[in-house]
Amino acid sequence: MDTRLVDAHGSDIRNTFQVIGLPADVGGARALFDHSPFEFERWAVSLVEGTPNEKQVGDRGVDGVIRFPLSGNATGRVLVSVKGGAQLNPGMVRDLGGTVEAQKDAVMGILVMIDPPTRGMVEAANHSGTFVHELTGTTYPKLQLLTVGQLLAGSRPHMPTPYMPYLQAQKFVPEPARLPGIG
Repeated sequence: MDTRLVDAHGSDIRNTFQVIGLPADVGGARALFDHSPFEFERWAVSLVEGTPNEKQVGDRGVDGVIRFPLSGNATGRVLVSVKGGAQLNPGMVRDLGGTVEAQKDAVMGILVMIDPPTRGMVEAANHSGTFVHELTGTTYPKLQLLTVGQLLAGSRPHMPTPYMPYLQAQKFVPEPARLPGIG
């Protein structure tokens, strides 16, 4: 479900409405990727509560970002990369790690895939190091690999509590109808 609906109306909205047209399983995710890779990327970024990039080409492998508080007014960023194709390899993990290191305020990276990661990808992620949150002292893996299937089943990245990806919409409260000439 679109996080904007949850942000505006609370988590109970998930039990009230069913969003038609968004993938509900891995087969649906693959169909979306086949139909529109860019829409698949945007949808996959929303699964980890990230904000998708507006720029679709030349994004240096970054398809979205998740922001969270560091200390004081500082904001940390988790870069999200999405891979829908079946040609997965450890170089994708190393590239994401290099991008995290190169970008200001980026401290972690998440790679979202349709297919399970290769053993080499898991090893590359495991050797990428950790990030220690300076406010809580909690240690997080610097790079994480998550499949669409895991995310649809309820798994979430191990990371600090993020800011909302979208501005919270105000709930609409209609004013009582007024009759002309009264009050």
